[in-house]
Amino acid sequence: MTPRVSVLMPVHNGAAHIAAAVRSVLAQTYRDFELVVVNDGSTDESVAVVERLADARVRVVRREKAGIVGALNAGLDEVRGEFVARFDADDLMAPERLARQVAFLDARPGVVACGTAYAEFGAGSAVVRMPRSAAACRARLAFGTCVAHSAATIRTRALATVRYRPEYEFAEDYRLFSELSEIGDLANLSYVGLHYRTHSAQISAARAATQRALTVRIAAENLARAGVSAGEETLAGVIWPGAFGRYLAVQTPRALALGARAGGVAGVVDALRFARERLNTALRSG
Repeated sequence: MTPRVSVLMPVHNGAAHIAAAVRSVLAQTYRDFELVVVNDGSTDESVAVVERLADARVRVVRREKAGIVGALNAGLDEVRGEFVARFDADDLMAPERLARQVAFLDARPGVVACGTAYAEFGAGSAVVRMPRSAAACRARLAFGTCVAHSAATIRTRALATVRYRPEYEFAEDYRLFSELSEIGDLANLSYVGLHYRTHSAQISAARAATQRALTVRIAAENLARAGVSAGEETLAGVIWPGAFGRYLAVQTPRALALGARAGGVAGVVDALRFARERLNTALRSG
């Protein structure tokens, strides 16, 4: 019987945390799912750890190492469900995540992807609230991704034409959700559906410079589609805080202006929220 949800989990040398990640999926209150683990050329015990869990709902796809984008697209070729739920091999899935997202998507056929809030643990500790409405999500795309990748559940039909792009690797999720927003609405639940592990080996830490450059590039592309021109230096200053005082005096007004031009009232509201997040970050960093 074909499952309604395919949980897609790529892994490369994730033996330290993958057992806990898989168990959190198997503990879902929603039961109609499969878990597709794409082993991207791991040289550790990642696959052996998964296989020892011995659950019929788990399938392992083995491939030579090709990177995260190659692994994700290989996984998309394997999934069978009506929905694809993304999940990383070092995170933890809250027990009701799939049940809540499937119910939300069933009730809203115009929404092509749904995320959740998430709680960081490990090297950092915080609860991150993502923009909830379609308008707020569309506005947030002017500055960065509007859905946490490892918390996203996406309609498989929407992924028939939109795939992960190798040229955007390390910011592939931001590009994906930007393209999906051209097909249908994006949204987030206020529910904390993801416990996101922070550590020095994750892509956002190991590839920070590349990820930042790509984020600026995608933000500029999204603004251009909205008819707004913005230089990379301006965007970099808006997206990443420096000193608190400078951000408050210079970058916050820039964020508000860009939000207004790109998204009208929704853009201003989301720019205010985004600026508040950035200001908090700037304050913490001194």
